[in-house]
Amino acid sequence: MDTAQQQFDQAYWASQPPEVRALPGIADQDQRANQAATLATDGFTIDVPIMVWAWDAYLVMTMRAQMGYTWVPSALQPPVTIAPGLAQPGVVPYDPSNAPAGSIKVSTNIADYPPYAPPAQPMPQTPAGSDPVGLQSIGSIFLSVPGETYQNGATFTDSRGTFQKHVVVTPFGRSAYWEKIS
Repeated sequence: MDTAQQQFDQAYWASQPPEVRALPGIADQDQRANQAATLATDGFTIDVPIMVWAWDAYLVMTMRAQMGYTWVPSALQPPVTIAPGLAQPGVVPYDPSNAPAGSIKVSTNIADYPPYAPPAQPMPQTPAGSDPVGLQSIGSIFLSVPGETYQNGATFTDSRGTFQKHVVVTPFGRSAYWEKIS
């Protein structure tokens, strides 16, 4: 029979998308770190100690919980500036009740890690003939039309010129815009 730690570790990894589940199979830590960075910039939530440094998920989550953490930042988020329960003038305190979007929930409850389920259907493609480039925002930057699904780096040409799509991932989520390139 598996121990609670083994059961948790299995559930933790089974809850991750296949791209993230592949990280432990990369033996070279530099290659694993580079792949994790790529995944993070593509919008995946990366827990560095577990997914990059290959620390045990159950032990890391247990330690975090014992230290008072209810959430921790993911790879592209700024670090916590002061431990839970501590205060110092000029330092933003840790707020256990308000996890930033994209942060990692601290839990050893297996129910918090349901098996990964791929999206039910692929994202619909932007219909042919529709214009994914919205209004001009500033300079050569144009807004993306809600619902358009062009990939990062795609180009589109209309009567206004040729545009290249850019997708950026920040701690606040993913956003897209078009840049007029000619």
